[in-house]
Amino acid sequence: MRHVYENPELQQQIERAKSFEDLDAALVALSKLVPSFVAPQIRGRQMFAPGLDAAVTQLPRRLGLKDVPLTRGNSNACIVATRFYGTGGHSKVAADITSILGAERMTLLFTDIYRQLNVRQLPAALGRDVPYKARAVQIMTAPTLVERVIELYMALAAIRPDRIFLIQNHMDAVAVAATWPFRDVVEFVHHADHMPTLGATLKYPAHLDLTYMCHASCREAGVEPEYVGMTIPGLDAALAPQAKAAGEPFRFATCGAPHKYRQPAGHRWTDFAAAALRRPGSELLHIGPFDEGFQAEVAEGLTAAGVDPARYRFLGAAPDLKAALIEHGVDAYLASYPDTGGRANLEAVAAGLAPIVPVPSEAGELLQFNLPLPYWVRIEEPSEVADAVDASLRLNAELRAPAGRARLAAELGRFERRIADIARLEPLPEEV
Repeated sequence: MRHVYENPELQQQIERAKSFEDLDAALVALSKLVPSFVAPQIRGRQMFAPGLDAAVTQLPRRLGLKDVPLTRGNSNACIVATRFYGTGGHSKVAADITSILGAERMTLLFTDIYRQLNVRQLPAALGRDVPYKARAVQIMTAPTLVERVIELYMALAAIRPDRIFLIQNHMDAVAVAATWPFRDVVEFVHHADHMPTLGATLKYPAHLDLTYMCHASCREAGVEPEYVGMTIPGLDAALAPQAKAAGEPFRFATCGAPHKYRQPAGHRWTDFAAAALRRPGSELLHIGPFDEGFQAEVAEGLTAAGVDPARYRFLGAAPDLKAALIEHGVDAYLASYPDTGGRANLEAVAAGLAPIVPVPSEAGELLQFNLPLPYWVRIEEPSEVADAVDASLRLNAELRAPAGRARLAAELGRFERRIADIARLEPLPEEV
């Protein structure tokens, strides 16, 4: 197996813990590993943690929690997650699942291992305007992580779900351990596609890969994955306009939170942004959350490159990137760098824009964006931006043609077809 992360010391600490206190200390240490995964030798190069998986799946037995055989069905589903966020692809995937299955079938269970949630938030979580549809939401509140394993197990034993979608944070041992006794009905949603994550080597009934770039590695690892992609609603809606009014600027857009643009790499994000803005009469719209520090970094980088920072406009977060790209009449989409956006790139394609995807030449292969459609342009150097824009515009025309739209609908309908099949809803059109 390639792309393996090993931590034998922590694995042994979990396996040799003799008391609740020692075991909890090990699980806390496990939960704190995630920041270390940005190290160049790990990020984009390691994804599987078989040793830690083996140690974590022994926890239920050690805690006296028996296996609960269940039969998969479609009427009583749960999503088990660490928490959801206002932005981010995996949170939107969870929202898609709940929307397709419907609130009457769905319970949301949050481990909250980082203690960021509050029970007072629960009534609002059932509000009409929230993206996640559920009949009930529960936050685990036991004082230690070991006790949260027991707490979550008991909640699942009471609910007796016929489907569990496991969408946990990378090192959430509570979610993986507590659901393991119910593994007959678990669908592992593999969203942590370029860093180590618990559960990725376990033999669940379903292992759903959201991104094509990690799917080949999961196949090679023998976990019998299914590539389901991500769904983008409203494919039949209008596309971003091609005709420009006189004097209207050529608009680039990018989307992502500041952390996607701040990781160390061979170039800075502003090198690519400045290269794009060298196109006469252009501006760049940044969609997504931002802070004053990031604004200052962008302004400094553009000024040093001789580009007026006023041509880089921060628009803030948008609930629907595809709609925002169309509304603002975007001509070309420049993906975030050095961390690209898997779902954001798909939303750009859905808007009729072939994304230009800058990829660090030194990045690990799990960070190398890939898609089984030809409608995107990969680059590595800022000097390639001008030619990439021309290539993107040519691909836009192909993408907007009937054959291109049909291929796009087939690709972006994978996930919805999969979940709709679970719910036994009316089938969607077959793949083209």
